[in-house]
Amino acid sequence: MAMKKSPLFSALDEAQLEQLLRVCVDRHFAVGRNIISPGQKADAFFVILAGKVKIFQVSPSGDEQILHLYGAGESFAEAAMWAGIPYPAQAQAIGDSTLLIVTHSTLLNTIEANPELAIGMLVGLSSKLREFNQLIERLSLRDVPARLAGWLVQESRRTGSSSFHLPQTKRQLASQLGTVAETLSRAFAKLKTQGLIDVKGSNITILNASAVESLSHGRPGNQ
Repeated sequence: MAMKKSPLFSALDEAQLEQLLRVCVDRHFAVGRNIISPGQKADAFFVILAGKVKIFQVSPSGDEQILHLYGAGESFAEAAMWAGIPYPAQAQAIGDSTLLIVTHSTLLNTIEANPELAIGMLVGLSSKLREFNQLIERLSLRDVPARLAGWLVQESRRTGSSSFHLPQTKRQLASQLGTVAETLSRAFAKLKTQGLIDVKGSNITILNASAVESLSHGRPGNQ
């Protein structure tokens, strides 16, 4: 069950999860469909049951900055809902996706019946806070090769392998890392020339994990 993968619901057993599913609504979003928009009232958060969603903002000049890419078992918009503020960013399905919509009132009723859910929510929100702290550090303090190295480390950990398939287009990855496709391509080429990675099409292999890890922290990676 995708929901069981989410830190928000890790404290609930199968029966409690089934109970929550019965009182929530799931909805299908076709690829390219907007889910939430900036300024919209945050009266719910979303759990991805299947598919993939990007969270992004658009600058006044029209440039897109991808903040996060989420897949099955992950959730988004919890912080805005709890804070009672409008959604600060836009969410869009980048693949046919099925989302569980958890409204504020439904969640409060569920927590009242299952206090353990509050523990899971705290764990999940703490995880999201770390994500945003890492995002700020990555975009403001590191150059593009270091940002790329950090992404490579995270993706290797997520997949459990030093070899993995690029899960998005390079243009989307560039936006996620706060740069443009041409600069990202040069960063890939630099890491490949240094012998840190191998790239064949959309397949990436980390050849020197310790050096890539060092580079992700802003230290020279060619060791």
